[in-house]
Amino acid sequence: ETPEWVTDGSADKVAAAVLDWALRNNATLYCHWFQPLGSSGLRHGMTGQVQNSMFEFDKQGLPKWSFTASNLLKGETDGSSFLHGKMRATHSAGAYAVLDPTSPIFLRGDTVFIPSCLVSYNGDPLDEKTPLLRAADALSREGKRLLKHLGYEVSGVHANIGLEQELFFVPREAYNRRLDLQMTGRTVLGRDAPRGQELCDHYMAPPSLSSPALSCMQDVQNQAFKLGIPLRTRHREVAPNQYELASLYGTMTTQIDQNLMVMQICEEVAVQHGLAALLQEKPFQGVNGSGKHNNWSIATSDGTNLLNVKQLQATTGTGEIFPVIMAAIVKAVFQHGDLLRLAIACPGNDFRLGACEAPPALVTTHLGDDMTSFLEGYINGSSEPYTAQTKQLDLGVSVLA
Repeated sequence: ETPEWVTDGSADKVAAAVLDWALRNNATLYCHWFQPLGSSGLRHGMTGQVQNSMFEFDKQGLPKWSFTASNLLKGETDGSSFLHGKMRATHSAGAYAVLDPTSPIFLRGDTVFIPSCLVSYNGDPLDEKTPLLRAADALSREGKRLLKHLGYEVSGVHANIGLEQELFFVPREAYNRRLDLQMTGRTVLGRDAPRGQELCDHYMAPPSLSSPALSCMQDVQNQAFKLGIPLRTRHREVAPNQYELASLYGTMTTQIDQNLMVMQICEEVAVQHGLAALLQEKPFQGVNGSGKHNNWSIATSDGTNLLNVKQLQATTGTGEIFPVIMAAIVKAVFQHGDLLRLAIACPGNDFRLGACEAPPALVTTHLGDDMTSFLEGYINGSSEPYTAQTKQLDLGVSVLA
């Protein structure tokens, strides 16, 4: 949580532990793993890396395995061939991959993966993660400041997310015949399928034991679990051959890194089952496209969910904090809806609009009747705590409560 660990000797201990862990698992390489700008839908895995061996010779010329704090904290590479928006001068083409301590190191195959940021020679971000961490810093800094004014002192505030990954698994033999699918991720030519999702027969239907899609998802879950990624949910989605995998929620940076790896695993494992994994938003016209629902919340560093009314009130002893948090969120969405949409919905998402698919080109905070009534009452001076209203449904069946 603090940068002092880099210089107080802790980094050396971490590097030594990583080396011991790697060698015990027959891993002899490491890489700084980053997400270059503009890589979505273009490069395999949407990430970049250079895999380096831990083998070297000591001063006496004897072979040894070595992984130091310097190796852990930073890697240097050529930044000239990444998208940079003219932030990199020709005479300073170097780039640095810097360890992101908010996301855990993991091991895959013979390589240790070190989640990292990629910056230019002058410190300009060449990746997607550096701006994300800047936003995380701003959230923590201003969140602490706000809560302190409300009488609740915390050491930090962070975002938790849970990502739901939708995708298509299609026969690879058919995929190999479609150059448009291979090059763009979408079918550009041809007719609509003679049968789509009109009968609603695919959504949450039982995965067939005779289908390679089920065995593929099982392998994806097994490989992900070995990397410390618990994929909790799998099911059929609305469109034919469309599926969803969802992981347990967690901190923002960890969840994003894990989702990147899950998508890469899906693409690789699908090949082994004679399938192709399609991750583009709208591969086929006339049926649903694939989304990535982002279930978002904010919490303090001690684990208090700021959107959980009962937990927040039990921790702080006051009901004054929750409505202020809600007001800040509503104002942020109202004031910065254009930036939110820019960050959330890329142009490919426009193909998904309408029907029961993606939301329209509006970013809103639909609070529901209970929350709206509570906030209106609070504005008018009410001190009643927020309580989600429930009602008993009569299903006409005695054994169903």
